[in-house]
Amino acid sequence: MKEIIAIMLIHNILNLFFPKICGACSRPVINPKDELCLKCEIHLIYESHPNTRKIQKALRGRVKVEKVAFFIDFTKKEGIQQILHSIKYQNQKKLALFLAEQLAIKLGDGFFQGINSIIPVPLHPKRLKIRGFNQSNLIAKGLQNIRSIPIDSNSLQRVEFTESQTNKNRLERWDNVNTAFEVINNEALKGKHILLVDDVFTTGATLEACIKTIQNKVDCKCSVITLVKA
Repeated sequence: MKEIIAIMLIHNILNLFFPKICGACSRPVINPKDELCLKCEIHLIYESHPNTRKIQKALRGRVKVEKVAFFIDFTKKEGIQQILHSIKYQNQKKLALFLAEQLAIKLGDGFFQGINSIIPVPLHPKRLKIRGFNQSNLIAKGLQNIRSIPIDSNSLQRVEFTESQTNKNRLERWDNVNTAFEVINNEALKGKHILLVDDVFTTGATLEACIKTIQNKVDCKCSVITLVKA
């Protein structure tokens, strides 16, 4: 009993001097189990509603997709850039899981009906080694926590180490990634309905490259989810 009290005391002292900070605004959070402060959680989670139209419109005429959705509009919500930075570069993996879980809850059962597997947009092994994790895989796991759909991280691989897409226009982004992916396991995808998952939709070049690579090799349906639409 004394050991438990001592551990709790140490934990409280650490929280006092080294409080957990909000992934969106960097202010301390009251409950160390929370990923966002109350203000940001209300602003970014409870006041946000999944959009199932904008990405569909952006991809129209480029690739065939069944369902599309994103959670938060980059242009309308402050704190999103900091969230993406917190996930990618400050190792806040639980934040990615939390956001994906909230998205899965808000989308409801209907969106996920008929989907056989979730495929996170893969990182090149060199990039994965540098970063230590794939943020898209974290989003996939968050969706799986709520919807219990299998994750397939093996059938699609990134075979080219590409430059960052930042500061590139749509054509440059497409040129950068159009041959970057390869289907490894045709049979795992044949006749299936797969859900491709990424963190951000900007011009859609990366997701377009993934879908074209898959559908040029395999007869299957593709849907798309991202956390953010930039």
